[in-house]
Order: sequence, then structure tokens, then C-alpha cells
Amino acid sequence: MSLKIYQCETESKIKIISQEDYPWEFTQSQFCIVEKYTSLYKKALNRFDQNTPYALPGRDKEIRIYNGIDREPAEFTPDDMDQYSADEAMAYYKELNNDNLELLFYRMTGSEDEVPANMRFIGFDVGYPFGMGCGDGFSAVCDCMFLCRWHGCDDKGTEFLKEFQQLNENGLFDSAETAVNYLYHYLSLDWSERGYFCVFEIYEPMCET
Repeated sequence: MSLKIYQCETESKIKIISQEDYPWEFTQSQFCIVEKYTSLYKKALNRFDQNTPYALPGRDKEIRIYNGIDREPAEFTPDDMDQYSADEAMAYYKELNNDNLELLFYRMTGSEDEVPANMRFIGFDVGYPFGMGCGDGFSAVCDCMFLCRWHGCDDKGTEFLKEFQQLNENGLFDSAETAVNYLYHYLSLDWSERGYFCVFEIYEPMCET
């Protein structure tokens, strides 16, 4: 399967382009340092009430975890981390000595880049291509169903109910096909984000970091 980027500039007009046609540099795969979802959730509590749909924060709701890329990777990840080896990435992460952070590895679906040893696949995410100053880790999964920081979810919380029920224990999709189907649904709505999107494979260390 070749790497695909989904371009959407107007409602329902989605074009699949190759990496050569994408206008900015990006990284097909790399380590990222992100904030733990439980930490982000606590910060967001004061913006929501207990009746929010999906898994958005609520004081009387059970926390459902999202372990995708949209956890502030641009804030904690060095600009040149795409060049780090697995040992270098782990060493840098440990030097930070911050219990609110964790290490993940992503690979754009269709990329032939190797996944480092001792990394466990946890699901598929959907968002902007990351790295080289062209993406900040935005995820259409997180923004609609977990932490609506940009466009947010639909008011009634029913538009993505089918997709929400398909998410696994990491708040991610189990198949690339399901993730792509969600992306097409998301981009068909007139209020959703516009631009360039991809499907990410998300990995976490197999041993505790």
C-alpha cells in the first residue's frame, strides 16, 4: 500500500495526492513526546459539563483514554527528533523526567519506514501530516470525540456515534479502512477542518518508560 495524503479544500471535495504533491516537508514516521491524556483531561475539565457527548471531559463521567498523536507533540518534541534513533529518543525522554509525558512512535499508513523494535501497535489515528513545521499533531478523532479544542464535536453528539463505538481501548481505530471511512465522513461536514490529512499508525513502547 502506498502512502496517501487526503486533500480537502471544500465540502465533500476530497482528492488523494501523493507525497510528491504535498506542498510542505513532513516526516513519514518518527518518535514524539506527548502529554499523557489523563493530564490533558484534567486541564480541560473546567470547560465542559457532565452531560457532554462522546468521551469529552465531564466531572461525573468515566474517563475514556485517547492515546493518539494529538497530545501536544509540537510542544515537547525536538524539531530534529525525526533523526533520533530509538535509543536516542528514549534517552531524551528519560532526561525530561516528567511523569506527565510519554513517548510514542507514529508511521503514516502506506509508509515503508521500519517500526523500531520493542514498539507495540495500538491503533490508527487521523490528522494532519506531522513534522518539519507543517503540522502540530491535530487529530480529527481527538477534536471531535475527546478534547474539542478547535472545531469540536457536533452539538448533539450523535453524528459520529457509529465511529465512536468502533474505537478501541486507546481511543483509536483498529483498521486503516475504518479510519479512512471516518475521515471521509468528517470531511463531508461543512464545519470540519480543511487541509491535508493522513492516517497514522500509532505505537507505544512495549516496556514501561
